[in-house]
Amino acid sequence: MSVADVHEPVLVMVSVLHGGRSSLGTAEDELTGEFGPVGLRSESFPFELTGYYEREMGGRLRRVWLAFERLQGADLLPAWKLACSGIEERLSVEGRRRYNLDPGYLDHGKLVLASFKAAPDKIYMGGGVYAHTCLRYRFGGFCAPDHSFPDFADGRFDAFMTESRKFYSGRLRSLRSQPD
Repeated sequence: MSVADVHEPVLVMVSVLHGGRSSLGTAEDELTGEFGPVGLRSESFPFELTGYYEREMGGRLRRVWLAFERLQGADLLPAWKLACSGIEERLSVEGRRRYNLDPGYLDHGKLVLASFKAAPDKIYMGGGVYAHTCLRYRFGGFCAPDHSFPDFADGRFDAFMTESRKFYSGRLRSLRSQPD
């Protein structure tokens, strides 16, 4: 008979899409209020492989990744998505988002992002939120499943995700070494 395993906490990550006119500061302040201090911040990557958000958010979009110091349970993914949606709404101007905030988590084997959009490859988590595995860790590196986004598949985030995975391992070791 199998028994449920205790799942280790995960590294909370947020992908922040923003335009060149929107500083990351306001969104980051809101996100740290929700998730605690930022442990790692990526460089700013161009978001140029799709025009999906241009109509609402304008051109010259950038993506920045934030990884938070405090590890949490993966089962909180729906709550993170709802919280980020609220932040997007609060920071909107005249009904248009200035930020697209996609929360998710990194563990030893994958990067999962939350989504409100259903798709055959996404798992429903409750509250209108789906889990989408965007990257997998295999054979010493990250790779994108065939259903992932083009900027995940081209490898531009791999170095930061590898750094985040090491950061996650260190945070887990620190948690394990703390007395009960």
